[in-house]
Amino acid sequence: MADPAVSTDRGRVRGFVTPNGYAFLGIPFAKAPFGPLRFRAPQITERWEGERPALRAAPTAPQPETGFTIIPEPTIDGGEAPECLSLNVFTPELGPCGLPVLVWIHGGGFVTGTPSSTWYDGDRFARDGVVVVSVGYRLGAEGFLNIPGAPANRGVLDWIAALEWVQRNVAGFGGDPAKVTVGGQSAGGAAAMLLATLPRAAGLFRAVVPMSGSVFPAPSVESTERLTRRVAEHLEIEAGLAAFEAMSPAALVGAQVAATAAAGGPGASRVGRPLAFFPFVDGEVVPVPPMDALAAGAGSELAVLIGTTEEEFNASVRMAPPDEAAAAEALEAMGLEERGAKWYREAGVGPADWVGQAVTDRTFRVPALRVAEARSGGPGPTFHYEFQWHSPALGGIGAVHCLDLPFVFDVLDDDHVAVVAGDAPPQDLADRMHAAWVAFVRDTDPGWTAFTRGRRATMVFDGSCDLVEDLHRPIRSLWP
Repeated sequence: MADPAVSTDRGRVRGFVTPNGYAFLGIPFAKAPFGPLRFRAPQITERWEGERPALRAAPTAPQPETGFTIIPEPTIDGGEAPECLSLNVFTPELGPCGLPVLVWIHGGGFVTGTPSSTWYDGDRFARDGVVVVSVGYRLGAEGFLNIPGAPANRGVLDWIAALEWVQRNVAGFGGDPAKVTVGGQSAGGAAAMLLATLPRAAGLFRAVVPMSGSVFPAPSVESTERLTRRVAEHLEIEAGLAAFEAMSPAALVGAQVAATAAAGGPGASRVGRPLAFFPFVDGEVVPVPPMDALAAGAGSELAVLIGTTEEEFNASVRMAPPDEAAAAEALEAMGLEERGAKWYREAGVGPADWVGQAVTDRTFRVPALRVAEARSGGPGPTFHYEFQWHSPALGGIGAVHCLDLPFVFDVLDDDHVAVVAGDAPPQDLADRMHAAWVAFVRDTDPGWTAFTRGRRATMVFDGSCDLVEDLHRPIRSLWP
């Protein structure tokens, strides 16, 4: 094996040998965004002398404790000024090899998560000739609170800074900067799709993979300002930059949790509530609503692989099942007319199923479909999929949110997979999904017919993996 050291534009880094190539962990793409850089746009790191070890994952961005999650998400403490604007690189070769690149943005509702989950281990992609770069970014109030006097959408600027680092440096890690795909899941999927519409990100990648996250309605500026005031009230400060800068990261996390605590009402209806911290239209970083940008042709030249799981949030609703009256209230609150509510009542076996599937469709399946429809006829192809394998674990959680990730990354042997997928998840399904993602990153074609309005082709990933036409016909007319 080659010496696992690479020279970047900031200095030399030393990684380590993996079963299928090399890994470099915790490489900073920007300075730690704390102290005098708190709530500022990301700043490129200083050059360093000698060789920097890239052997351990970087600290995670400040975030609340979440307890058990589907995805294993270790919290790595970095103190009061964590160097969280860092990335990991997995590659099969070093030097100018011209390999395709997958830049991965983690999920977590823009408030939690890490680029260093074992489910994002890129070594199996490296085995198949793909360089993986997983990136960290500022979360919650640090990255997305609308603070007067601070740059808006700082987390978005972090994603762009990471992509710029990739353009400058990925060739040394075997990658081709002209063959970059941006992918992510959940909030990471929404991030990837948003980046496809942004002028500042133009030219930094050629393809996008939004998994279980697409173009969600951007919050209004007024709602972001109300959230800022609520966070300030919990901190007992004025809602200005200097006052927020004086608060410790831990205090700010505590205030953001308190300010966004769920209100009363049916437990099921809270599952689908809008995210509190989310990129918003600021007129500069995010100049227009993303769906408007898509409709106007933004990112139409890019290739897109987009899809969801069949039952994203169904299991979450079953954890606090509503009665029939609460379910009816939740369906109405989601904007369904009587025809739509009747359809979900007839399709489900009980109130939890009615609401769970409606939340899944409204929040994930239909928005992904709308993106595919908006891009139909453009120069860049759009490929649509749905993951329908049902896990028997944890009482039968089904085709739940996040379950497709270990199949895509081909890490079914990870210890945590058995907890959420049972003892025998199908490796042949992982083989097919992983191969499709490799093909898309390599060739911008996963191996099935592109989605068009004339032929609404969807690859269904389950036991048989069939191409189905107009899979969502029963629901696409139910939602405005």
